[in-house]
Amino acid sequence: MKKKFKFSNDQDISTKYINFFKIKKYTLRDKIRDYYDKILRRPLYRLIYNNFFKNQNYDIDLVLPAKGFSTLARRKKLNNIKKIENKEILNIGCGNAFDYHLWFKFKPKKIVGVDVLNYNYSWKQVKKFIKQEKIGTKIEFYKKDFTNFKYKKKFDFIVSDAVFEHCKDFSKVIKLCSKLLKKDGILYSSYGGPMWLTYSGDHFSGRDNQNNGFNHLLLNKNDYENYFDKNVGTLDYELNEGGGGGVLVQDDLFSKLNGNEYMDIFKKNNFVPIKTYAEFCPVGYMLISKNKRLKKRLLKKNPLIHEENYYLKTHIIYLKKK
Repeated sequence: MKKKFKFSNDQDISTKYINFFKIKKYTLRDKIRDYYDKILRRPLYRLIYNNFFKNQNYDIDLVLPAKGFSTLARRKKLNNIKKIENKEILNIGCGNAFDYHLWFKFKPKKIVGVDVLNYNYSWKQVKKFIKQEKIGTKIEFYKKDFTNFKYKKKFDFIVSDAVFEHCKDFSKVIKLCSKLLKKDGILYSSYGGPMWLTYSGDHFSGRDNQNNGFNHLLLNKNDYENYFDKNVGTLDYELNEGGGGGVLVQDDLFSKLNGNEYMDIFKKNNFVPIKTYAEFCPVGYMLISKNKRLKKRLLKKNPLIHEENYYLKTHIIYLKKK
């Protein structure tokens, strides 16, 4: 695949369309949605989707068909497991850090954000916000590949959203997490959105047509490259509207693991599950259920892969270090 996007890791790729100062407030609509999810949707899903995934070798506490567990709700769950106030957090793959206003609600002592790419403009916005709002949390940002990250102190929490699915050497990442986390520390992560084997697992396939959502698994190399060239956007589009899909595909930034493989790696590095939530992809599930030809092609291509892996979209996990 020819390099379509040429930019260095030093180029600032901060998002252009979000202002940290304008997203600091949690709206009434968000609060109503969280309340609705808590009292109705999640209890209902617990009944409807009990034992939905039967071929995973780990316990799943709750299955969700789509986002019924907001970012703030996930933070609250973490705080219920272990109090965040006055604790130190390592954030892997912090990106623009535009969810930090939610962390500040729990008054951590320090947040250390690490990302391989340059989001300097966004990081300055966050630091400016802290100063203006007189937030007590200390902030540090490092532009660095996490596998080469070193720090003198260990952390109470390691947190990460939408990053683990892009770690080529995931085992090395989790081994380093184990070294950097205090004993009895908590590792929180949401990853997938989607995982590699499910619908649009390359964060790209299906953007033109739902029926092409498994192209990353089904097409040969040449046909996939032609599909990519036909549907990829500009660098500005891919970074700010396309979810980074084109850039991720170009550099093959995927762990390509299934749910069992992720959990096995956690276990090998002395992490014990506290809570595990799974989201399935409604579109992927619908295609597998109704499109017999597509299902047959997938199963023939990967005879050792159980069909449920094609719609297991996301893990939301809380793990404790032994």
